[in-house]
Amino acid sequence: MNFPDLHRHLGGATHPRILWGYIVKHGRDTTVAYDFRSRFGDYETFAREFSRPFADLADYLTVHHLVESLQAQDVSYFATRAVRGASVFESIDYLEIRFNPYKRTPIGLPQADRIALMAEIAAQVIRAAQSVAFPIATAFILCMDRGFSAELNRAIVRLAASLPEVVAVDLAGPYQPGGATWDEWRDLYAEAQSLGLRTTAHMAESEPDDVRPELFPHLDRIGHGIQIALHHPHLLAELAARGVCLEICPTTYLRTNTLSSLEQLRTVFDRCDAAGVPITIATDNPA
Repeated sequence: MNFPDLHRHLGGATHPRILWGYIVKHGRDTTVAYDFRSRFGDYETFAREFSRPFADLADYLTVHHLVESLQAQDVSYFATRAVRGASVFESIDYLEIRFNPYKRTPIGLPQADRIALMAEIAAQVIRAAQSVAFPIATAFILCMDRGFSAELNRAIVRLAASLPEVVAVDLAGPYQPGGATWDEWRDLYAEAQSLGLRTTAHMAESEPDDVRPELFPHLDRIGHGIQIALHHPHLLAELAARGVCLEICPTTYLRTNTLSSLEQLRTVFDRCDAAGVPITIATDNPA
């Protein structure tokens, strides 16, 4: 039996063993790989950074920041291995990969130059993922970022609309000063819809107050959303009426200390079922 996965980050889809193999191979070729080799020393130390207990979601996301800088060195290499692994080892037959193209451009360049490179980064990911000779179909979601300005996020939306392989835009990343306002987020999502894109947003993953009903009219899916069912069940009727699907990623909630047991998801499933809110089970960051 094969399965779809509608919520998987490119940054969390590559096993540490593959990442370390790249570091060892290119430790003398690139500054980033050399820095990783110097910092961690051996695979066991490196792997512990991924498997250690995390204090919360913010702590968990620090691993993403590590991987993004490494993937920027050869995004095609990592995209190919992520898709191959999903097909061979997980029996995934339809995979939606989400990633932020800006975060995989060289950090030292001016913002305008990095924006100009995003199209090539996205094209490399798409070509590499679709070149895998295994029975798996792929589609792509470009991630906006809560810490980015409205201008930078708008560039991501417009890039997404220009690529037929991209099916949606997402909102991800931790909250940071200088990011877009919620009025700007609403406008960005309205623009995405006007350009024919589907939409999803990370929301209500770990914090009960991380809920933005003003975005509901602009969303097809919500990344996670479990806190809506747990703490704001009165909002489920609106999600059901709009056909908004929750992307539930069970193992993530254990790793981020959001839940102490998967048994706590029973309330989420029961309340969504009673309200008529569709859900999909996904991996998020399986590596």
